[in-house]
Amino acid sequence: MTRAILEGLVLFFLPFAVFAGYLILQGQSPLHPEVWSRKALSWLTIVALALCIAGVVVIGARRTTELGAFVPSHVGKDGQFVPGQFQR
Repeated sequence: MTRAILEGLVLFFLPFAVFAGYLILQGQSPLHPEVWSRKALSWLTIVALALCIAGVVVIGARRTTELGAFVPSHVGKDGQFVPGQFQR
């Protein structure tokens, strides 16, 4: 769950970080509010949301589904730990 939240946050804040880097390369300070115009923030937010949606689609498409029944971890007959697994 934490990984999913962090992936979403990284994808959302990536355009803002790239824009801040662009401002630094242009010799402007990204800490001054006047360089973050309403138009720039609007476009950055739209791009950020599009990246989040694309990330969900790509991660969902690449996700593998396990078939079969899940057997939870347990201690076997010989006293050895058996990790959880899918049985087909």
